[in-house]
Amino acid sequence: MSVFPPDICARHRADGYWGEETLTSMFEATARRAPDRLALVDPPNREAIFEGAPRRYDYAALAREIEIYAAAFRRHGLGNGSVVAVQLPNISEIVIAMLALSRIGAIVSPVSIAYRTAELRALSEILDFDAYLSVGRFRGAPFYAERLDAIAPGVKQLGLGVDLPPGVTPLLDDRADDRATPATPSDADDLFAVFWTSGTEGTPKAVPKTHNNMMASSLGAWKILGLPDGVNILAPFPFVNAAAVGGLMMCWMRTAGALVLHHPFDVEIFLRQLSEEAVGYTMMSPTILSYLREKSDHPLLTPALERLLAVGTGSSPPDPETFVFFQDRFGIPVVNFFGSNEGAQLAAAPEGIADARLRAKAFPRDGDVNWRPHLRTANGGWFKLVDPETRAPVSAPGGIGEMLIGGPATLPGYLSRKGFDRSRFDAEDYLGSGDLFEISECGALIKFHSRVKELISRGGMKISPVELDHVFAKLPGAREAAVASYADPALGERVCLFVAPEEGAVIDEAAIRLFCDRAGLARFKWPERLEFCEALPRTPMGKLDRKALARALAESREDA
Repeated sequence: MSVFPPDICARHRADGYWGEETLTSMFEATARRAPDRLALVDPPNREAIFEGAPRRYDYAALAREIEIYAAAFRRHGLGNGSVVAVQLPNISEIVIAMLALSRIGAIVSPVSIAYRTAELRALSEILDFDAYLSVGRFRGAPFYAERLDAIAPGVKQLGLGVDLPPGVTPLLDDRADDRATPATPSDADDLFAVFWTSGTEGTPKAVPKTHNNMMASSLGAWKILGLPDGVNILAPFPFVNAAAVGGLMMCWMRTAGALVLHHPFDVEIFLRQLSEEAVGYTMMSPTILSYLREKSDHPLLTPALERLLAVGTGSSPPDPETFVFFQDRFGIPVVNFFGSNEGAQLAAAPEGIADARLRAKAFPRDGDVNWRPHLRTANGGWFKLVDPETRAPVSAPGGIGEMLIGGPATLPGYLSRKGFDRSRFDAEDYLGSGDLFEISECGALIKFHSRVKELISRGGMKISPVELDHVFAKLPGAREAAVASYADPALGERVCLFVAPEEGAVIDEAAIRLFCDRAGLARFKWPERLEFCEALPRTPMGKLDRKALARALAESREDA
């Protein structure tokens, strides 16, 4: 039974965004047409992060391995509708487990490898898991044993690898008796996965997505990138959110090339994989994009960059000059993505925004029902902008409003033990995203302004932290920079700048004031406090964790 009302299912099917294909049928079709092609490649450092030599599967061998895992899951009592939490690094087993669970009609809930007992316990309080799968050891240290206390009673405890604690059953406890069994027929409207929000506003929320939700999401990236058949994709992001699964894993199944896995992020290994695995597409953070620009003349890196057909980026403000560099020097279109687990997806590609500098800062306004209602976002969705306080429509150039989303990739509601929570949907079935966007002066573009809850209020003046992040991305001597607010009894909040300096760089408050003055920044936006760090904190999804910055400031004031 579909988790969506019949009228929504009918609309998305009529529009051509939903159909009958599932992730299982997509993979099986790919494996049938390219059985001998290289399909999946482990990180070269697999032995250091888990165990065993790196594995390389062709599609035929990978299909057999998925059948073995599917049979093992069934033997442990899991099947149609079972919810399985999977906490694995980006090794071949994560892809195999996800496709095997899909094959038996189970629902996978990928959990960040960074989560420990506190986070796992919080997730277990929100959602009933039927089973939990993880590894005995990770990066040479016990992993599963440290998380046993967070697993709720009655949850099947399954493990991979050596040193599993007592009471944990090896998933592949008797491979010799495994036999290939037919896939459980799944409906494309059935749930495929339950993802988790990053929790930057508090407790993570459970985001259920159907096979059709994922098909719509992946179709957006697929159409924009235009990747040819057989291209290899390098996946440096963990498969714990809809963006990574839809934008990398599902694009891989559509190309029938190799999916090259990477974990944890290591610049030297990443460069080695770019050079050795004939990679045609990858995604990377703006920081790494800038790093590759600096190293582009390296004799091993240059040929690898010349092979790239496209690069995707997102999660933080990119440097516009980096977009120009890769386009002019290598002919590589850098596509800027903005998305969410819930179903938002904006994409700035050369076809929509030819100006590379502009593409780093803005997105096409396609999908705004108050502008040109016949247009759609990259994943077939639509949105409207509303005033965050009055909820009145925002449609004029220069206006700033919260984005409310709808469409074929949008979740049916947040999931909990009580069922689907649709309290953040309005009467017209739009979901409040919490993201503020500004309409450009030309009226055809929108720019991300900030999260509604992240706006800094200094003496009644509203300051967008994302705007300042863009400004300080050009701060000389800074590898990374971002702002956060701290409490002030007189003004309410003030601005603090966090900087991860380059080696040997000298940055002080006087230099910051001079930089702000030369940038023409309004004085009330100038940082009034400067903090240094080795690196900016990130969520498991790779996004800036501004909440962690604010928390560090609050804790430092308490200790003072």
